[in-house]
Amino acid sequence: MILEIAEFTALPGQADAFAEGIARGIEVIRQAEGCLGAQVAASVEDPHEFVLLVRWRALEDHLVTFRNGPLFPAYRQHINGLFADAPRVRHYPITG
Repeated sequence: MILEIAEFTALPGQADAFAEGIARGIEVIRQAEGCLGAQVAASVEDPHEFVLLVRWRALEDHLVTFRNGPLFPAYRQHINGLFADAPRVRHYPITG
C-alpha cells in the first residue's frame, strides 16, 4: 500500500473555496481504481495550507491509472485556480 501526501497552499482569500473544492475533489478520487481512501485536512496554524492524504493499493494506481485517466481532470476541475504553485506530492510505502 502507498500513502500519497499532497501539500497545497490556497491562494490568499481562497481558503474556504479551496476547502469546498477539495472536499468535492476527494469524492472523485475515491472512485479511482486502486484508491483505498482519501481525506483532507487544513492546517491549524495557517488555514491556507492543506494536506491531501490518499491511500493507494499500488503506486501505479496513482501515477499511471489515475493520472492518465478521466478522473484526474474531473478531480482537478474542483480546485483549479484556487491554489498557489504546484502541490508538493510525495509517496510513502505503508508497512506494518
